[in-house]
Amino acid sequence: MNITTLIEELKQFNEDEILYKKYYDYQQAGKTNWKSAADDMGVSYAFFKKHFLPDVEGGFLPTIISDNNFFQGEDKNNVVITKHNRYTPVFAHKHLLFELIYVLSGSCVQHIEHSTITLHEGQFCLVAPGSVHSISVFDQSIILNILIRRNTFEDIFYHILRNTNVISSFFNKTLYTRNQNAYLIIDSKKDPYIREHVLSMLLEYREKNKYYEEILNGSITILFSKLLQRYENTIYVSDNTKKTSVEFSDMLAYIDNNYQHVTLHEVASHFHFSDAYCSRLIKKHTGKSFTQLQQNIRFRMALFFLENTNKTIAEISSDIGFQNVEHFNRLFKKRYGITPSAHRKMTSVTH
Repeated sequence: MNITTLIEELKQFNEDEILYKKYYDYQQAGKTNWKSAADDMGVSYAFFKKHFLPDVEGGFLPTIISDNNFFQGEDKNNVVITKHNRYTPVFAHKHLLFELIYVLSGSCVQHIEHSTITLHEGQFCLVAPGSVHSISVFDQSIILNILIRRNTFEDIFYHILRNTNVISSFFNKTLYTRNQNAYLIIDSKKDPYIREHVLSMLLEYREKNKYYEEILNGSITILFSKLLQRYENTIYVSDNTKKTSVEFSDMLAYIDNNYQHVTLHEVASHFHFSDAYCSRLIKKHTGKSFTQLQQNIRFRMALFFLENTNKTIAEISSDIGFQNVEHFNRLFKKRYGITPSAHRKMTSVTH
């Protein structure tokens, strides 16, 4: 399959979309006998109830959608790309992962927390984990959902997280603070390069050829980097990000870049704050002290090195800022319940 044939396939209604369209038509006609509707549609009522149908008694309508709905336990991929089924009934839910919505053609309406946003062709909406949202697509529009595991996020965005820009601010606030923003919007102006890149990712995901997981990991990083390169100055962020982007987000990126040995006093001096004000700012946005925040970053990096490199435990301990490997081992076991060596063995089996 190539991109041209992929687009033609996306235009066609799949089995689920046909069912949702019929359900939509029944609703518009004021009909509510869903057992009769299932018979008319030529499907079993049990099959009918397995879909997202809010009016169907005993139907499947989760408010929290876990990673297991998209990622199988043995899968190595960190990225899933799917077409959003048109005419899916609107229902509020939240994910435990990052969701990037892309409008390939047409438009859609997003309800995110207390905001209602209309997205048009070429626009992206990045929704943070835990944000209550819903999506409306009741026409021929084609919407793609790119889902990114949160628990392997550092693996993919290692370099992006250490830069100072609006997207790294969004990610870092979600990973380290309690006052995360719900979403941001990127308008790629119907950029043909971006469009082809996203479609190539979808094709890679569908075909699942050897090494497709690694290709998708690299491709999602390139996608965000290209969006920053071309459209950084026009990215729209929700209000609570704007309130802290100048003051706190830059500070968080600075700590993230120098987490190994930076002190509270050094951070405060860099931003021309007093130690006390800097400490209060960190506490306000993260609910943690400077030391707790620094330790969170250190251990997130420890997990990354354990799972993705051949460095020794002593080397990892030193690289993330611990002077004593025994101290690192004790703190790691206290936090995760197992030793660093045991964690490495466990994750090497599942990767």
